[in-house]
Amino acid sequence: MTRPSMQSERIARITAMLDVSPALHLKDLAVQLGVTVMTLRRDAAQAGSGFACRGGYVVPDRNTEHYDFETQMSHAINAKQKASEYALNLVPEGAVVFLDTGTTLPHLARLLAKGRAKRLVTHCLTIAEILQGRSQVPVEFLGGEIQSSTRSCHADHPARRIAALKIDIAFLSAGGVDPEGQLSCSHAYEIPLKRALISHCVQSLIVFDESKIGQRKSVVFGDLDEVGAIVTERGIFSADELKKRLTPSATN
Repeated sequence: MTRPSMQSERIARITAMLDVSPALHLKDLAVQLGVTVMTLRRDAAQAGSGFACRGGYVVPDRNTEHYDFETQMSHAINAKQKASEYALNLVPEGAVVFLDTGTTLPHLARLLAKGRAKRLVTHCLTIAEILQGRSQVPVEFLGGEIQSSTRSCHADHPARRIAALKIDIAFLSAGGVDPEGQLSCSHAYEIPLKRALISHCVQSLIVFDESKIGQRKSVVFGDLDEVGAIVTERGIFSADELKKRLTPSATN
């Protein structure tokens, strides 16, 4: 009987690990399996492996869905602008503000470019383009590997970088919030930075349009109870208020 190849055994082991974890850190996995990062990338490129290497993580292929940035930018523009106006009112004078990627927060970036914040921080190329040469406050850009699908940059171990920036308020994007109150997005590579922002910023807020309520994308990155508020075109909601909307009262 022919013994399975080392690559086949490794792929089977990684697949089993991904059954219980939505994303595996690429470098840590290489150390755990006693191989190089390049070897893992070759494994992922193997036809039928069932996983891929993205943004420094190994993720199942099923965790990646098509996200058309251009289409989303043109969707519900008025709602996104209104949500951004509500979000602006939550920014204290002199705050250090982080702006996540997404198609709602560029509208907030235009408003913040006029002042109020002490410093703006972003990893989103679209927001950086908006602020370049227009912002009346300093702008800091977080570099890393460019992810074209969300026009953003991502680097390994973002928690240390975020903690050092002493961010007062982080505005995060989300592709959806499901009836269980779980916040989700379309790409696993977004998770480390979103988690770092939730953990290390004084306050983190979700900003999106109402169409995201009740929806769930392929990758969960947090829970409503972990953020300070949710901002939509209808106003500002606490986690409890939004949960009530997600769970209609039972009828007798």
